[in-house]
This record gives sequence, structure tokens and C-alpha cells, in this order.
Amino acid sequence: MAKQRTSKRLPVALTRDELNAMRAEVPRRSATGIRNRAMVEAMAGAGLRVSEVVALMPRDIDWAQGEVRVNQGKGGKDRVIPVTAETLGWLQAWNSKRGELGVNGRHAFFCGIRTGGKRLTTRAVHDMVSGLAERAGVEKAVGPHTLRHTYATALLDQGMSIREVQDLLGHSDVSTTMIYTHVNPEALRQKIQGGKAGKLQDLQAQLEALQAQIAALAE
Repeated sequence: MAKQRTSKRLPVALTRDELNAMRAEVPRRSATGIRNRAMVEAMAGAGLRVSEVVALMPRDIDWAQGEVRVNQGKGGKDRVIPVTAETLGWLQAWNSKRGELGVNGRHAFFCGIRTGGKRLTTRAVHDMVSGLAERAGVEKAVGPHTLRHTYATALLDQGMSIREVQDLLGHSDVSTTMIYTHVNPEALRQKIQGGKAGKLQDLQAQLEALQAQIAALAE
């Protein structure tokens, strides 16, 4: 008897406006706010899994090269992720605040503030992300995986190949990346029809002309 295939639901990506609305909800003057904003960037700007966020150590960030190293990620796979200036800037902001709080390199990078530098739980990070989404008015179920998927989708929209995205996400099998990074319908439409608004009207005019030709042939 053949095994029944179980369908995988595609994760939902945030729009740029939704992600920015969540970022805006993070308080920026408190140590907790700076840490949480940096964690959002670690997921949305570097594609880290929630387990990788809580396991990140200070030594895993190369400040000179602007890179985040994930050691023994899922499947025991190491990877190095170049990040943008914005992501690196928020990681640096939290690193500076860590120094003021008296935690050292033996503590996890994203450590607790009122717990003496104790490592955060994945549940705490998930609750933080979903709380931000709720306050931002995002009408989607949002968790850390949503931010990682948003990162992957943005990479594809920028023109990166599926293999490049696979390496950055740390997938052992490219088929996982292909399922995980669904096609952006708007980006696909623009690639086929062109980016200018007038292109769609041109397409409609061509379609009407073609329909007229087909009708004439049928007479």
C-alpha cells in the first residue's frame, strides 16, 4: 500500500511595510528594546533560526568583515552569513549595551538582562516576535520562522540563485530551499510583463488585437 503524501504548508513572508511596522514597535531606549531589535535583525537580516539566535556567541560575529557565523546549525552544518550595514549596526548597538550590563564573552550574545546573562529560551524569542506583530497590526500568524522566510524571499527577489540562498539558509538539500522559498507572484509578473505600469496596458492592447484576429479567422 502506497504511503499517503502529507502536504507542506508554505510559510508566510512579511511585506516590507509589515516588517518595518514590527521594527517600529520595538522600544529603542531600553536595553531590552535594543536587544530585541537586534534579534529581529538576526532573523530578518541574517536568516537565523530561533535555535541559532539563542545559541549565538559574541565570538561568532566578525565585526570587521560584517559576517555572522553559525556553528553546528541544523544538521550539524556550519555557515557564514554576510549582513547589511543596518543589521550589523543593530548587532553592534546591542554588543555595546552588553558591555554596559557587565556580561562577557562567556555569555550567549542574546542573553537575559535581569537574569545575570542567562541564555534566552526559544519560547521567549517566539513570544517577543509574535507580540511585536500583534502590536504592529500584522494580520498574520508571525513567529521567528516568518522572519527567516521573509529574509529568504527578499534574497530571491534581489536576484540571488536558489543555490546561494540554500547556502545562506544552511539547508543540506536544495529541495528544502525550493519548498521554503515560494515564488513571489508580483515579482514573477514583473519579470514576465515588465516593471513599468504601462507594460500591462500594452499587454492588454496586444491581447485585444489578438482576440480580434482570432475572431476574424473564425468568420
